[in-house]
Amino acid sequence: MIKLNVVIKYYLFLFLLIDAFSGFIRIYSGITNPIFNVGFWIRGPILFLLFFYYIIQLKNKKIYFDEFLSLIIFGYFIFNLFLNYSISPSSRMITENIPYVLRQQFLIFLLVYIRNRLIITEELVKKIVTINFTVLTLNLAIGYFLGFGLESYRFSGTSKGMFQGGNPVSILNLVFFTYFLMDGNIRRYIIQICLTFFNGFVIASKSVFGFIIPIFFALRRRYLSLNKIIIYNVMALIILVSFDYGTKKVVELYEDRFGLNIRKSIAAAEKVGGLYANKTLNNVASVNFRRYASMNIQMEESIKAFNSTIFGISLSGQNIFWEKRGEFIFRHASMDFFDFYFKYGMVGLILFSLILFNNYKLYISKIFNRDGLVFILFFLYAFFGGHVIDSVTSGSLFFFFLGKISKKEIVH
Repeated sequence: MIKLNVVIKYYLFLFLLIDAFSGFIRIYSGITNPIFNVGFWIRGPILFLLFFYYIIQLKNKKIYFDEFLSLIIFGYFIFNLFLNYSISPSSRMITENIPYVLRQQFLIFLLVYIRNRLIITEELVKKIVTINFTVLTLNLAIGYFLGFGLESYRFSGTSKGMFQGGNPVSILNLVFFTYFLMDGNIRRYIIQICLTFFNGFVIASKSVFGFIIPIFFALRRRYLSLNKIIIYNVMALIILVSFDYGTKKVVELYEDRFGLNIRKSIAAAEKVGGLYANKTLNNVASVNFRRYASMNIQMEESIKAFNSTIFGISLSGQNIFWEKRGEFIFRHASMDFFDFYFKYGMVGLILFSLILFNNYKLYISKIFNRDGLVFILFFLYAFFGGHVIDSVTSGSLFFFFLGKISKKEIVH
């Protein structure tokens, strides 16, 4: 008899290892078909185990509201797939949408199982974080020093290891930094914290500036303790002694390491004269120009058609939409909640939000502790950065922490 609790725990221990191995096969064999993806053959059976488990719970009338909604949204995804196929008959509407639907549904089933059925202890959380942080750091270090794997954001001298997405790797590193910094005694995790800074340098993502948020909350906590007073004084001394030299080096590092994406985005915005009439909005949008431009275009198009507004145009529909415009690289707004709306319309977004924010009252008391802050950082990155909560690489950890902070007591 398969124990679902054990299966889910081992998946949470190994999800980054699965993606690293899948990435290795994809990069060095050239096989891109999801049928040959290791993750597909591991997550696929777990998905169907969870599906039949919830069907049995429904039959026995032991199902929770969000679990019931997870079955409803699965039915909606399938309906949406055939609806889009009937409007634009193309084999791509099936072949491209099915893997995405299954991946998204796996994460939704995982969330509601963690929230309602998984027994979570601090020991379990620590083990999940430690194993996956080790896998992430080893990938980035090997990639950076040996040139193994993929570069981040098409820069030379950067790495995202064997992982396919830059955003998932960036947010995971920020989350690991937050976990170690906010988990009590900083001295106990000083090596891990230093490694997250190294990882941020290797990835060279703008997300490294997000480190300021957990640092602020960590310093704010027990700010008059002896340790904190010592830290403040040491930091002040270092800043005073090395201000001039340090400032120049920070600017140089920023320009060389982290500034390329921002400069490219601002240049693109200036070339077309910006996106908005308001100067302040233009300045903000120019930093993430491509995302805002994609969002504006798709929003205009979706409002024109009832079907696009209510039911979306699916993943492959988005791809075809952009290809007709001559765009083959940046096809999406790359901001998760907008992308979800464009793919599945208002119906899909409402169903997804109901599942996501079920037990929302439990979030309030936990929102500024370690787990709550992890959730906030995930959420903000997903809202403005994209490819975070629909990526199994980062989504697995996002839904684990979301399940933990929204968990209710179960009486067996």
